[in-house]
Amino acid sequence: MVRTKRKKSNKQLKKWINRIVFTFGIFIFILFFTTISAGLTLYNNLQKEIPSMTDMILYSPPIATEVYDSNNKKISDFFIEKRVTVELKSIPQYVIDATIALEDQRFYEHWGVNIFRIGIALIKDIQHASIKQGGSTITQQLARNMFLSLEQTITRKIKEALISVQLEKNFSKDEILEMYFNQINYGNGAYGIEAAANVYFGKSVGELNLSEAAILAGIPNLPEHYNPFKHPKNAKKRQRTCLCGMLEQRYITKEQFYDALEKTVKLRKKSTKEQYAKYFIEEVRKEVINRFGYDVLYKGGLKIYTTLDMEVQQHAEETIERQLRRYEKRYKEVKFTKNDYDSLSIEEKNEYTVIPYLQAALIIINNQTGGIRAMVGGRDFEDSEFNRVYQAPRQPGSIFKIFLFGAAIENGMSPGDIIMDTPVVMDDGTDEPYKPHNYDETFMGPISLRIALSKSRNVTAVRLIDNIGPSTVVKFAHKLGIKSKLDPFISLALGSSEVTLFEMTRAFSVFPNYGIIKNISMIRYIEDAEGNIIYKTENTDTRVMDDDDAYIITNMLETTAREGTGQGMKWMGIKANAGGKTGTTDDYSNAWFIGFTKEITCGVWVGYDELREIGDKATGAAIALPIWAYTIKPFIDNSDTLSFIPTDSIIRVKICKSSGLLPSKYCKEIIEEIYKIGREPVKVCTKHSKGGITEYEFESYDSKQHKTGGI
Repeated sequence: MVRTKRKKSNKQLKKWINRIVFTFGIFIFILFFTTISAGLTLYNNLQKEIPSMTDMILYSPPIATEVYDSNNKKISDFFIEKRVTVELKSIPQYVIDATIALEDQRFYEHWGVNIFRIGIALIKDIQHASIKQGGSTITQQLARNMFLSLEQTITRKIKEALISVQLEKNFSKDEILEMYFNQINYGNGAYGIEAAANVYFGKSVGELNLSEAAILAGIPNLPEHYNPFKHPKNAKKRQRTCLCGMLEQRYITKEQFYDALEKTVKLRKKSTKEQYAKYFIEEVRKEVINRFGYDVLYKGGLKIYTTLDMEVQQHAEETIERQLRRYEKRYKEVKFTKNDYDSLSIEEKNEYTVIPYLQAALIIINNQTGGIRAMVGGRDFEDSEFNRVYQAPRQPGSIFKIFLFGAAIENGMSPGDIIMDTPVVMDDGTDEPYKPHNYDETFMGPISLRIALSKSRNVTAVRLIDNIGPSTVVKFAHKLGIKSKLDPFISLALGSSEVTLFEMTRAFSVFPNYGIIKNISMIRYIEDAEGNIIYKTENTDTRVMDDDDAYIITNMLETTAREGTGQGMKWMGIKANAGGKTGTTDDYSNAWFIGFTKEITCGVWVGYDELREIGDKATGAAIALPIWAYTIKPFIDNSDTLSFIPTDSIIRVKICKSSGLLPSKYCKEIIEEIYKIGREPVKVCTKHSKGGITEYEFESYDSKQHKTGGI
């Protein structure tokens, strides 16, 4: 009885166990099938997301664009990822060994994924209860940097492994290494070993020593943490780990190990070139983006060869800063200096809507090519990217008179023609009568156009514009490249309409170029990553002025520089053949000087970003001219500077200085003046007689007779 019950109980237990085993088996089968299905589905989905072999073969990493000056010396670059590609054979073996010893000692043995390292990394991830970066081979790191993000997810790691396998199947180990050394992120914006060598040590990868190679090999694992600029101690520890690995793998000897470990590593200091020409480089950046687009500039590996002379540029910036600091001390009206601004916190600086300290701008144009040799858009690009060469329209003051006198010469007048420097009241279209005055509050009486321009006499300028008409001056200025709006009023003669320094300097360059306006450029040519020229500046010449008239104005501006308002240049050591003109606004808020030699035209403006007096008597001659002179002085050979050669239609005629007519035997002041053939005076002076001076009214100008009186 008992035995029967036990048999029944055992049968039921076995039946229950069988059911459990069967159910568990079914569960395991379903789980296995589900896992396999999910894995296959995930694999198929991920295969669609990873790049194809064609994508891998055609992959081209972003390459930095490099900028060169007129001497083909590198001055800057543009990049999202700063990269310069190199071939593997150009990389020293110990640089390669350092990376392999530290990052992937079994590189030449695995097929893209190191299962052993992944297992160790997985254990560490479990210990830390998070996914940590680690266990990746060189091939996996390459796959991640080429095609994936840095997110720490299982999906990304699977994609990384799949891509790595594909890379190993289709590329040799050396090809993978070459791609790695050109692709990997070394921090500080440097992608690839060549860029890293330059960024950290200022040298090419081929010039690295073992100690430097070990430093660079340690960076990619954690670029920010092992950045030798920011964390030198971390970088040094990582270097030791690398060298230990190289010693263990017998890549180096003990002597090499200790020598490299003890060697002092000198990090690259910021190049002085990188501190200069920022306004110029910014203009180049904008022009290239306008022509080729953002991606081509920042990723295309272009080589941009510019017109900039870095030596001149550096000297110009240093001269401006030195002179402006002097002016800040000289003028009591200066209440706030650049030093004051530099001492403010970022929050305090943000309270200013415009830069409060004294500014200056400068541009130098090569007359023969139209290329910009130097450009200073302001004192500090970091404080303000506002380029005062192009973007700051300002009243030019008396410097605008070149258009007035140029228009007068073009319309038949000559330098020896007489104009009256006497008080005058005119209707300028406003409610109040217009009463111009001279800077020195005096009057010189009848004077020649040459003297009127060289001495910058305001009253004579007003009389002259009234005679030839404001619209004539506007037309002439537009011909010479002025794009700004010019109001055709009498006050235009004294610079009442705003213009930019760029416009004015380009216009001035027409005179030494004998009436030719050049296509002003910053770029000579551009090469693509393969060395093909994809853009070249065409130096187009456009005649905007008769060559005879242009020479006459050039000659008059030489007098201005030698004897007039610009004569300060000779006191500053400029003895070359040069012409130029000062400009000052009535309120001393803008000071200008633009001058030229045969070779270059240089324009300077000094003032504030808002309408404000610079200082009492802060004229163009006092503060703009010194910047001009001290900037160009080192680059001019006074004994060798070319002179301005008269055109074939220019003749020299002796005239009576006070009447502008052919001298009689009673004229005592006889001078020689230049004329275009057919414009020379034909009448003999009747102002002087045997008994002295006759009564003579200088009140009219007759272009047909070339001179019967004055204006």
